[in-house]
Amino acid sequence: MAPAHWPAAVSEHRLDAVRGGFDFGRGLLASFGIERAVYINGNLVASSSVQVPDIGRMTPDQATALAAATGTVNVIQNGAGNSVDTSAFNQVTAATVIQNSLDNQDIRSLTTINAAVSSQVAFRSLNLQQSLQAGLIGSLGH
Repeated sequence: MAPAHWPAAVSEHRLDAVRGGFDFGRGLLASFGIERAVYINGNLVASSSVQVPDIGRMTPDQATALAAATGTVNVIQNGAGNSVDTSAFNQVTAATVIQNSLDNQDIRSLTTINAAVSSQVAFRSLNLQQSLQAGLIGSLGH
């Protein structure tokens, strides 16, 4: 069986369009997104994705999508004779159960969490420190 071909990495420009964020003030920005996918023999059989553009201004639709992504148990069954009692997972959040009764299956479960925090204040401070250091070194006449 040939291995599944995965798409190339997404460009930074494209990622910037789907990443979310929250401005904590003073230039601190946080973003969050989660994607889950299950492939069997290279075929996508289940997926979910949540991107929250601004946690501080989260819409009801985004909150619902986030709750659904983190508060559900996904059951994927491949082949005959699989069964699961989902009540056994009533205290579990964001679970994926994959049952397989077939031989020689290529099963891949991927969870990608994108979280980033950037601080414009820290960056500006670093830039100021570098400028001061360059000025001090230059003043020594080297």
